[in-house]
Formats: sequence, structure tokens, C-alpha cells
Amino acid sequence: MTFGRGFIGTVCTVLVLGGAVAMAPTASAAACDPENLNSRSDFDGDGSADVAVGMPWYSDASGAVDIRGTGSPPLVLRSGAIGAGTGEGDRFGAAIAVGDLDQDGCADLAISAPAEGPTPGSAGTGGQVHIVFGGAGGLDLSTSVTLAHPSTVMSFGEQLALQRVEGGHDLYVSAPDSTVNGHVRAGEVFRYTITKDAATRVKATLREARSQDSAGVPGSAETGDRFGETLAATNRGGVLVGAPEEDIGKIRDAGGVWFLRVNAAGAPIASSSWSQDSPGVAGAAETNDRFGAALGSAGNVAVVGVPNEDSGSKADSGMIQTFTSTGSGTFTPGKGITQDTAGIPGALEAGDQFGAAVVVGTALLCQEAIDAAVGAPGEKIGTRAEAGLVTLINVDGIGGCPAKALRQGSGLAGAAETGDQVGGVLALTRRSTDLEEDYSDRLLIGVPLEDIGAKSDAGMVQPAAGGITANGQLQEVLKFSQGYLQTDHYGLVLPSAVS
Repeated sequence: MTFGRGFIGTVCTVLVLGGAVAMAPTASAAACDPENLNSRSDFDGDGSADVAVGMPWYSDASGAVDIRGTGSPPLVLRSGAIGAGTGEGDRFGAAIAVGDLDQDGCADLAISAPAEGPTPGSAGTGGQVHIVFGGAGGLDLSTSVTLAHPSTVMSFGEQLALQRVEGGHDLYVSAPDSTVNGHVRAGEVFRYTITKDAATRVKATLREARSQDSAGVPGSAETGDRFGETLAATNRGGVLVGAPEEDIGKIRDAGGVWFLRVNAAGAPIASSSWSQDSPGVAGAAETNDRFGAALGSAGNVAVVGVPNEDSGSKADSGMIQTFTSTGSGTFTPGKGITQDTAGIPGALEAGDQFGAAVVVGTALLCQEAIDAAVGAPGEKIGTRAEAGLVTLINVDGIGGCPAKALRQGSGLAGAAETGDQVGGVLALTRRSTDLEEDYSDRLLIGVPLEDIGAKSDAGMVQPAAGGITANGQLQEVLKFSQGYLQTDHYGLVLPSAVS
């Protein structure tokens, strides 16, 4: 996920004071059900999708995750509760991936702390990723698993992506600040196979680490590329990797995207890559376009965000590039879409950053179709600068529904306000429907710069439609379970979807 320019400047310096005691949820009549179609998002076994909100800047940036079960009490999960480091600046909760990793019918969480040392209280900032298990009535904190990785890695867990595979899951972990063959912050991506284990619930096996210097990966590792700054799981046998700071020739930070492929046996195979200089991709590589700053994929569709794309004199107006999968298993460039594209609501304006965040899912707009939600956090609403906007677009060409714009006060709860930057954080959860498939994806929108009364940048999470249930109560929006806090930036991190 990515954020508008104003928020990038804010989040790098904010350190929120305070602490919270995690209260373990009490048991309920719920039970984990492997047949539950909501199990990829149901932490507490009541059959409904739940929400986890990462708070990496909480309590001097030691971090926390606010667990909001539909039928269980809220839990502010700190890393100490699972025996991990609790150091200032660890950023526990910087990325979250959710899925039923132990295959018991309740969702589990992979939670990163990309600045955590290798052991509790130790020096070093290489980063850690922890797996925490769901259970009937809420999270089970009695057992957790920490992924092993080389000690030389930096920012391990900056992004996570989870993909279902035969017999389990593949968990992709990015380390975009890692040094590769002497190139600082060149970046690399790790893949773990997660399978059931009788003793520890799951076994995490490191299958590979790939960078631009790996065999079969186009390009070469260079200083500052930050390969893995963004990730998106696919169901096509591999993961999409973004490096929006990739230079294309002498063009700085034009950006690139890779599809790191694996075969049916789980072995890495030759990968593909694209930039705006690739055949079929709209536009041309330009300085600071940041192609790949946001990624999303579902079904046979992938979407790449290019938030700093210029259209004529309108700087940073933004665009998205669509891709479709081919019979060979890779992706082919499709249509480039801006706010000037026919059928897209609104107008193309400088600074909108259309494409700063994207997610792709089922029935966000059209029944039985693949749709994209595209954030434009710099969108001006009336006189309110950077109020933000989200556009829903049918991208598989099957549904045929007209695109729809959502903003606060029109389709979303609340009122459009200057600097809210709605559309900077997007995520999906699962919900039951009346469709034959029994489910669809539901869009969640994080608004970390939302002011709540006198509490500036307290933040909130809101659904694209209807209310949101937490602790058995339906509410219009979700706030931090322990109340609004000044500069809390609640909604900054939401879970990535399982592909």
C-alpha cells in the first residue's frame, strides 16, 4: 500500500506515546470450521470476517495490532505477548497478511516488525515476521512461530503477500532495504512454504530468496532500487513485485514491476518484468513516475498503480496499468486508465495521484466479476484539497458495470475534509453473499489522517458499503478500540488479501 505525498512526510517522524495492556478474549460458543468460506478472515470462529489494524507507530513505534473480532472482545496485540521483542522503533504491525495457515477453519495472522532485532531486546534492526493463530473466541497467544532468515537482511517484513498453494500457503516477505552484492537498499524477496505441523501448528520452510541478481530475474541489482517495496499475491503461480524507485536507463525512479514465477512443483522459473518502456504498457518511463508504487491482483487480472504519472502539464495526476494473464501463465499488458479515460468519473487534475493504492477483488462493483478499487488521495473535493477519492472499476470486462466514485459524504460515511487523503490505504476482507459462490470481497478503506473532533490525524477504518461489526456491534466506522488518540494514524496498515 502507498500513501499520498503529505502523509509520507508525516509518518516518518511521528512517534505516538502510550501503552496498552492486551486483554485476552474470553471463550465463546464459536468454533473453527474448516468448511467456513470466511476462514481467511475469521479470527474468532463465529463465521464472520474480522479486521486487524496495524499500528506500527504506536507507543514510540514499538507497534501494535488492534484485533477487532465480530464476536470477540477487542485485543491490542503487542509483540511481548508472543515473546517477541518490544523495543522502541520495532514497528510491530507494519505489515499483516491473513489466512488459515494451520487449516483449522480460523484465520491466522502473519505480522511483521521490520525493525525488530533477532531476539527480544537485542541490537540490530533486520526485522522479524511472526505467525499468530486464530481460535474459537479469539487469538490463541499460547503458540506463535517466527520465520527464520539470514542475519544480513534489512527491513525484513516491509511487505507481506500470502498465496494458497497445494497443501498449504506460500508466504512472500520483502526486504527492500537489503544489500545485494554490495548494492545498498537494492532489495530482495523471500518465499516460505507454510504447511501444517502437529507440534508447532505450522512449519515455515524458506524456499528461496530472489533479487534482480538472481537467475531468471530480469535486470540487475542497483543501489536504491528497493526491489520489494510493494507486493501482490496472484493465483497464477508467483508474486508481483514492485520497485517504484527502479531507474530505467538514466531515468531516475521511473519504476518497474516483476512477476516472480514458480512452477507447479514450487520451483522458481524464468520471470517477467515491465516498465513504462515495455511494449503494450501505456505512457513512457519518466523521472519519478513510480510505476509499481501499488499492486493488486485477482483471478486473471493484475493492476499496477503509477501515482506520479504526468498527463501533459498536470503533474502527478496518476494512472493505472491493467494486465491479464495468458495461457503461458504470465501477464500481458492491457489498458492504461486515467481519470481522463472514457467512463471514469471525475476529472484529471494535477496532484490527484490516481493509483496511489489499488486492490483487485471479486464483486466490488459487479456481481460475479473482477473489479479494482483505485485510490486518489490527492483528489480535491470542492475547495477541500487532498480530501481523497476511491474509484471502483470493472477490470475483467465481464461485469460491464459503469465505474463508480466514492468519497466521504457521497458513498462513504463522514464528510470530505482537507488533508484526509481518502484512498491512500485500501484492503479487502471477505463477506457472505447471495451469489452461487457464497462470498465476495469487501472493500475496507483506511483513513489514517482523519481528524476526530480535536484529535488531529487520529484515523479510522471505514467500509465501502454498510457498517462494520466489531465485538458484536454494528458501527458506521471503526476507531481504535481504546479510543481516539492524537496523531494515532489508525487505519495506516490493513491486511493484505490471500490470493
